[in-house]
Amino acid sequence: MTTFLGFPFAPIQIEHRTLVTDFLARHPQPLSDYGFASLCVWSSVFQYHLAVAEPDTLLLHARVDPDPQPRLLQPLGRFSETLQETLLAHARELPTPLIIESVSAEFLARHPVFAAHFHVVANRESANYVYQTEDLAALTGSRYAKKRNLIQQATRLYAWRIEPLGPQHSQECLEVGDDIAAKRTTVTLQQEGQALATAIREFGALGLHGLLLRIDDRPAAFSIYDRLNPTTGLVLFERALRNRKGLYQVINQETARAIAAQGLTFINREEDLGDPGLRQAKLSY
Repeated sequence: MTTFLGFPFAPIQIEHRTLVTDFLARHPQPLSDYGFASLCVWSSVFQYHLAVAEPDTLLLHARVDPDPQPRLLQPLGRFSETLQETLLAHARELPTPLIIESVSAEFLARHPVFAAHFHVVANRESANYVYQTEDLAALTGSRYAKKRNLIQQATRLYAWRIEPLGPQHSQECLEVGDDIAAKRTTVTLQQEGQALATAIREFGALGLHGLLLRIDDRPAAFSIYDRLNPTTGLVLFERALRNRKGLYQVINQETARAIAAQGLTFINREEDLGDPGLRQAKLSY
């Protein structure tokens, strides 16, 4: 338990799932940071803590070593004027200016007076990629011709098959290589591996879904996804053997089809973390 901005914060644990998911069901969020599974699996990296500031207001903060100063995330739920004034008063007592991260445009529009106390800047590395589910599931039209061609090549080259992913596949997921070489400015591949290990270990407890792609009975690609809000699926992880041409396009489309089957209109594929290769891949859709 830590105290920040006058409130006691507790480290996010699996035991908070009901509290957070019920809260987010009442106050759905568009940004990927605010899915409970995302908060939980990345907590080993960002040290997420939570506090119920008011009966219908949830506060979250994160700390990334070696920075000793916690950063507040966007307040969730009802954000009363009294609470705004309280946070601003405590912020003035901090040794450095308060930073609030992962703020949506909707929050800024609802609370312009509070936002006016801050210098608001866009964070390109944390911008979410949101797609129409049907676009990624069907890949129709000329703009997706290259994606369809890569999938067709993979189908000719490999006898691949898809099966539901479950906790029993944890070791197989970890065996799937990912040779991304570009350096990231937000998290390292080692940190991403820690988050992935948590997601696989707590797969059932977090209520996650996933797909496993096999070639000749060996794991070659997988995805892990969740429901972010009533209209949007959230892809938390997607990996494939890069020496197998077209597998990323295959697992992307199969995941989109699975999310479409859940009746979700949009897919949030998180951010690019400043990785040029990842940015190019996500923009290509």
